[in-house]
Amino acid sequence: MQEPTRPGRRSAHAPAATTHARDFTAHPALLATGGVITPAAPSVRAWRWRALRKWLLVVLVACAYLLPGTLGHDPWKQDETYTFGIVQHMVATGDPIVPVSAGQPFVEKPPLYAWVASTLVWLLADVLPAHDAARLASALFAGLALAFTARLARAATGATSWTDARVVGTVALCAGSLIVVKHAHEMITDVALLAGTAIGFCGLFECVQPATRARGSAWLLGIGMGMALLAKGVFIPLVFCITIAGAGVLLPACRSRVFARQLGTAALVFLPFATIWPTLFYLRAPDLFQLWFWDNNIGRFLGFSVPVLGAENDDPFYVWHSLLTIGFPACPLALVALARGAWRDWRIPQVALPLVFAAVGLLALQVSATARPLYLLPFIVPLALLGQRAMSRLPMRVHIAWDYLSRALFGGIVVLAWLLWAVMTESTSHAGLRWLDRWLPVDWTLPIHPALVAEALALTVGWLWLLPRLKAAGAWRGAMSWAAGALVGWGLIGTLLLPWLDEAKSYRSVFDSLGVKLTPAWRMDDCMASLHLGESEAPMLRYFTGILHQPVGQSTAQHCRWLIVQDSHTHARTPGMEWTLFWSGARHGDRNERLRVFQRETAPPP
Repeated sequence: MQEPTRPGRRSAHAPAATTHARDFTAHPALLATGGVITPAAPSVRAWRWRALRKWLLVVLVACAYLLPGTLGHDPWKQDETYTFGIVQHMVATGDPIVPVSAGQPFVEKPPLYAWVASTLVWLLADVLPAHDAARLASALFAGLALAFTARLARAATGATSWTDARVVGTVALCAGSLIVVKHAHEMITDVALLAGTAIGFCGLFECVQPATRARGSAWLLGIGMGMALLAKGVFIPLVFCITIAGAGVLLPACRSRVFARQLGTAALVFLPFATIWPTLFYLRAPDLFQLWFWDNNIGRFLGFSVPVLGAENDDPFYVWHSLLTIGFPACPLALVALARGAWRDWRIPQVALPLVFAAVGLLALQVSATARPLYLLPFIVPLALLGQRAMSRLPMRVHIAWDYLSRALFGGIVVLAWLLWAVMTESTSHAGLRWLDRWLPVDWTLPIHPALVAEALALTVGWLWLLPRLKAAGAWRGAMSWAAGALVGWGLIGTLLLPWLDEAKSYRSVFDSLGVKLTPAWRMDDCMASLHLGESEAPMLRYFTGILHQPVGQSTAQHCRWLIVQDSHTHARTPGMEWTLFWSGARHGDRNERLRVFQRETAPPP
């Protein structure tokens, strides 16, 4: 590995575009001029104050990235609602073994995310609404993922500072990727999978790199694999195993006794994750364990459970166009790095490990019978590590063009967000926004929340303050500009426009309307049967009304005086003649989905 450049000299092997991209927060003039500044030795107090300012800036940027869009809205369809249903059940019953949502077993995924989320709900019960406290688990896991991405980048580049441009830039590639921007703020278990992958991959890299082999690297590998298993299942742990086997072929360091001992330690650390919960789950409910392990892990890959579970892989190119679109910029830059010669370094861990890990995982997704773009999320971290090698291989004019295109794109988004907010807060006609009517209710007036407006203003001013300073980032200015733009763009959506999105995606108004009408007619011994009530709607019925539905196939449903039916405006489902319509509702602007409640006219069977 290349030795660090001493002050006053430039390494003969370092590309000119990267020699001045070191610590852009400490020496912006160094990056702007390409020279090296040797500051006078600061006093201990000045050094501590400068370090404190750096970490305060890191905390502020992390909060600006992680919190907008995470707090302040109800659970949203599709994945958030059933995830919150599991969390709600754990909080109410204290049962951490069998995932249950709205009274029905829901064993698609292991319960790691729900464990953390339910703990946060319990701890913050007096501070935050349950759904906001639960969603903080996503901020926690996303923060872990980005922190270990930084540690991985520092180990891979040999950087001596956390604020080295290569470290910050790699984190920017990961955090600025569109798939991460969207899903890191959702209440979904995939965010825990992202964190586990980042921790495990960082541990694996440190185990392989003799120069950076740190204490606890094997522990990180075992913990990361265990988190991945308990977050989503066996897929990512298997990818880790195949990657380790491939590394043993490609990298001499992986054929040593030291590495074998590291793997042994990692296996011992992984063992409790792989045995305790699965064993307890099997002993509690063997049939549900088989449904989780066989149908949701093996069956989704081979295809025999897809007709029942859904998410069929009917697009042979979905992996690749998802990589180039929602995986931008980390995934395309990884391809650029390989195309411009990084593949020649296939015998070094910085290239071999992310390349093998991503190739194994993406090829598995390509042949899998189940496909969702969300499944690409855990591969962003290794692809960002590979993509950072493209920076020194691209001409400076590309980075400058990317910088200005990012400013133009996200500047337009910033202006549009403020204009939409200004228009929607007026109670006048919104006819000019009819083009948004397909997704958002335009006949609605956006309430003004001073706190959200202040946060949006701070994000906008902070972004404008940062723009002229991005020129000091050298070859990383394009990546930094994109990440900063993604932060402010998402931040304005998650502050200014959040109540508008919540009105369209939340079930609160629907079930509040039902509760108002149903409360006077509801008896203490009543129950509500359900017909085709979805896995997203049932938990929200319980959350907002307190009613636990009984599917019509269950014997207990035969005695219910109420029936809730989910259908659409074009394909109505009508129950028997003994039922009369009591209530009908839908989310604001939803022209497809409809919920109706019927009341039984005749007495239920004994």
